[in-house]
Amino acid sequence: MLEYKHAAKLWNGKLVFTRVADHKTAQILRNLGSVRKENAKDLYSNKKCIVLDPQAKKPLTPKDCTSIDALIVGGLLGYEKPQGRTKTLISASSGFHTRHLGSLQLSIDGAVFVIKAICLGLNLKDIEIAKEIEIIHDSIHSTILPFGYPLIDDVPIITPGLVQYLNKK
Repeated sequence: MLEYKHAAKLWNGKLVFTRVADHKTAQILRNLGSVRKENAKDLYSNKKCIVLDPQAKKPLTPKDCTSIDALIVGGLLGYEKPQGRTKTLISASSGFHTRHLGSLQLSIDGAVFVIKAICLGLNLKDIEIAKEIEIIHDSIHSTILPFGYPLIDDVPIITPGLVQYLNKK
């Protein structure tokens, strides 16, 4: 939820959450954007869309952002090494164009941050991304986040509230 909250802030609440069947989850997500029960394929069947898929052949470009109705971020994190679920569950059956955000798997809000930067005119090659980051808890304990995080002036863009959440004992 922290990542979704950050993503919604990055896009001024212009997010659409699809395939949300659970009433309680839908209520929470309505505070961040629009919530739909339909999947993206059905909801945007007559629209020009791009699915952000790590297995896509081409990177997302600023030009892509000017010629589409929606960008679809899979939100299928869960494994340190991508399992190809975006392709299997979304890209292969949607008929939408696909683009990637580089070779690293990003956090959801990290991907949304990179997408926003590209749509504002930056090229993917000009966006620095850390391979992983380490959150230090104390002199003995730390947590490695094995996903890519965009950097600004060598500082990773980390989900607001995530460090505090990970530091809870």
